[in-house]
Amino acid sequence: MQDDIALLRERGQRLTPQRMMVLDIIKQHHGHLTAEEIHHHSQSQQPYLNIATVYRTLQWLQAHGLVHTLSLENDRTYYEYHHFSAHHHLVCTRCHSVAEITAADVQPLIEHLQRQHGFVAHIEHLAVPGLCRACHMRDLA
Repeated sequence: MQDDIALLRERGQRLTPQRMMVLDIIKQHHGHLTAEEIHHHSQSQQPYLNIATVYRTLQWLQAHGLVHTLSLENDRTYYEYHHFSAHHHLVCTRCHSVAEITAADVQPLIEHLQRQHGFVAHIEHLAVPGLCRACHMRDLA
């Protein structure tokens, strides 16, 4: 958390208690939480915190680079902590499971785009929709 506070201070911003609490909840649950889930987890610490404040806080955290959003086919938006490094996901469109993959998994795509199209891709956060192994295997059975 100290790194986040220092980063924000460098940018002339501050981490209020509400912002800190929302960010802590996301970090404690390793991300992939909806605003409603974050609000639910906040109630033990701040029972009077309303959902609108959670949404505003999430927008602020996203604008300042501390959280990423992940939109799934179920029309829900999930929030996760931004690790300040490339961070990618495989998202199952059937069961909505989310698996994290490394920057090395995406590097061949970046290199292909450069070779074939002369395009230098700066991919920091990528979500690839498809079927997870379990759902795919069910289709084959």
